Amino acid sequence: MTKTIILSAILFIIISVGCTDGIDLTSSKMPSVVINKIIDSAIVRVNYSQEVSIENNTLIKFDGVSDSRCPMDVVCIWAGDGGISLALSNGREQLHSFLHTTLFPREISYNGYRIILKSLNPYPKSSSPTKLDEYYIELIIKR
Repeated sequence: MTKTIILSAILFIIISVGCTDGIDLTSSKMPSVVINKIIDSAIVRVNYSQEVSIENNTLIKFDGVSDSRCPMDVVCIWAGDGGISLALSNGREQLHSFLHTTLFPREISYNGYRIILKSLNPYPKSSSPTKLDEYYIELIIKR
């Protein structure tokens, strides 16, 4: 019985530690993405108005959203489109880009990276409009 309890506790600790992704999006510290020869792409979650750093030489800020997607609890003729605005900076220049969920462009090349919009969340509901601070995106960043 004691062995079962100890093994259960060890298993619980291993699962708990293994489920963390290492990025605390609630902290004030800016998340950083490292891409190298071994890991040539990454998926990163960025909350509205948050910045993320790629290898300390490129900053990406999610600074705008336009959401005309059909709400999940409504039947629409067209699925609609979600658009996001990104402010990109490499220390010398700054660029603004607008990416889409269903229309084009869905990706941009900047400072040696391909930045692809994977998803815009949460998906809209007709019963409750989404507030700006509830939005987050997932970006695929490739070298």
